[in-house]
This record gives sequence, structure tokens and C-alpha cells, in this order.
Amino acid sequence: MVLTSQLTPHLHVLVPDALWRGDGEAFPVPPPTDDEVTAVLARVLRQARRRLGEVGPAFVEDDADALRLAALQHPLPMEVPVSSRRLVATGMGFSLHAGTAVHGTDRQGLERLCRYGARGPAADCRLRRLEDGRYEYTPKRGSPFTLSAAALVKRLVALTPPPNAHLTTFHGVFAPNARLRPLVTRQPAAPPPAPPSPLAAPPKTKRRLDWATLHQRTFRTDVLKCPCGGRRRIHTVHATRAAAEARLAQLGVPLPPARRRLPPATAQPGLPFAA
Repeated sequence: MVLTSQLTPHLHVLVPDALWRGDGEAFPVPPPTDDEVTAVLARVLRQARRRLGEVGPAFVEDDADALRLAALQHPLPMEVPVSSRRLVATGMGFSLHAGTAVHGTDRQGLERLCRYGARGPAADCRLRRLEDGRYEYTPKRGSPFTLSAAALVKRLVALTPPPNAHLTTFHGVFAPNARLRPLVTRQPAAPPPAPPSPLAAPPKTKRRLDWATLHQRTFRTDVLKCPCGGRRRIHTVHATRAAAEARLAQLGVPLPPARRRLPPATAQPGLPFAA
């Protein structure tokens, strides 16, 4: 999301121009055409309209949602350049740009493109405080515009992502549980272990946090608090699925339907940007 004429949520997606076979061999595919980009945007519009129809009036749940809604309706006093490039489709306020490509051997270009997608909503070097207390922002394209301190804060609050939200995700063969991920990603080499020093003290064992404390810190949910007002106690911990299913069977609790076992998650793909 960027500080443009309106609050414009958008996604930066890096798509490899290849398909992978079961043994990890890649087959290159041709770049998309204008008709294919238009078809993708049409599918996104159908899904977005269906999703917005399901959400309905419940969209505004807190002050942050109200700020985002206001930012969508009240544009900033700045010009928005209209793109006339190929592989660009627009419709119903949405746009899809698919004209940027990087060659597979251009590591610096890939790094530059990744940094562009991960940039913040506003650049500090483009913002300056005026003598009357207002703020002036100079966009990359177009003329500078001014905002009051309150209006600037409202814009920045609206651009702040919600807590516990993943800002970077991997799909397809790059997904954490994908079976082909170890075959198509370069795993970082493990650093060599340091030789033990006879004068160094033995490392202290790091204390692990218990399950309830981790839930409290991560989700702000007290799992040991009972609806009756009392406190739950942990009697037994079943570390394996088989032990948990056996205990549930003893208690007469129906087991959930069997699901497909996922492969173990692997580390995120290493991108060696350096030449």
C-alpha cells in the first residue's frame, strides 16, 4: 500500500515464467498476452465483488477500518499518471500491471525488483515539515502537496498493516509445505561449528516457554482460562498424533476426518543476490 492520491491497497507478485515437473525439472513458458492479463483481472474482479458482498456492513470493525474507508473516499490533492504501457488492464477501479520482467541471470535486477515490492508506504526523504506546522510530500511523479499533521497521521495509520498478518507469502512450488520446494530452491549452507574452547564456559540451556505462555504472547488468548471463571490445569501432554488419538478414543471423543499428510515445512528459499 502506498501514499498516493487515495489509499490504494495492492499486491506485488513475483511469478516465475516456468512450470515444474514432479522431478523438479523446469519448463519455460512464454510471457502473458494483453488478453490473458485482461482475463486475469476479470477473474479478480469477480472474486473481489463476491468477497465484498459477503463482508457487507461488517467491514468497519474498528477505528483503523474507518480510517481506511475514509482514505478510499477522500483523495489527496495530487496528480496520478495514467499508464499507456502494454500488459496493463484496468476496470472498476482495479488495475493489473504485468509488464515488468527480469531475466533469470540478472541477480541485481531481481534484488532491485524485490526491494521495490518490499518498500514502505512513504519515504522519509520525500517528507518535510513546513514552518506553519503542515507537512509537504513530494511524490516520485507529480507535484508536491501539503497535509496537516492530523491528516498525515490518519493516512499513515490507515496504511499500517493489522497485527499478526503475513506481509510476505510463498505459493506453488515455493510454498513452505510444497513437495518440490527442496528441488527448486537453493538451501543455505549450514555454518561450520565453532571448535570448543577449553577456557570457555559451557553454554547455558535456554529456557523454553510453555504452550499457554506462547499463546498468550502471540494471540493474547489465555487458553487456561475457563468460561466458568476458574483456571484449567494441564495433566498430560501428548506429543504425537497417535497418542492424542488414542486418548481421545478412550474419552469417547469423535476423531476428525483424516486429512492428507503434508510434507514437513522447509526454510524459505534463499535468494543469493550477490554476484
